[in-house]
Amino acid sequence: MRTPLDPRAGAALLGAAVLGWASVEAVHALAARRGFPGGRRAVAPDVVVVLGCPPRPDGTVSGMQRWRTEIAVRTPGRPVLVFSGYARPGAPSEAAVMAAHARDVLGVDPARLRTEETATTTWENVVRTLGDLEGARHVALASSPVHALRARRYLARLRPDLAARLVPAADYRPGERWGLKAATAGYDLARSVGLRTVSSHRMSSSEEHGIEGS
Repeated sequence: MRTPLDPRAGAALLGAAVLGWASVEAVHALAARRGFPGGRRAVAPDVVVVLGCPPRPDGTVSGMQRWRTEIAVRTPGRPVLVFSGYARPGAPSEAAVMAAHARDVLGVDPARLRTEETATTTWENVVRTLGDLEGARHVALASSPVHALRARRYLARLRPDLAARLVPAADYRPGERWGLKAATAGYDLARSVGLRTVSSHRMSSSEEHGIEGS
């Protein structure tokens, strides 16, 4: 026989769920507004770089890839879409899978699509598409808002001149893909904690040996 749920416990669980939902939404809403050195302008980009992520094990488009591609496609104007992401042995590249989804499912003109198929990290996504951004007046980076913010910061470190051209992709919609939002927010939080832990360890080790941390 099941024990009835205490109404107070149920209310607490509901409150925690609502707080968790609101927190994830707030993190992404804030991220979508940050990382624009030239100011956050409502201008259509000429080029959108779509940051890669893995397809499903069978090589078909994953939920995260769908979301990132949809963000790029719904961004205003008719920008060139540059999909970046490498290929695992014997499988299509991340870039090719997303570009095919844009073309075959979302109806994007193939003339607007480019692929960069060597990048294995977000940093490399940015580094290896710099040439695609050179001639553009306005550029955008498409991914979940939290992930795109990290990529914008990378671009600002690499090429402040190009970062000054950044404008928003259509990445934040309240309530959209909440599960994926929670996953990306959790990943970036864990990543930040991990990097700080490594940095602190290096600093402590450097102090012990009487040298400066890198």
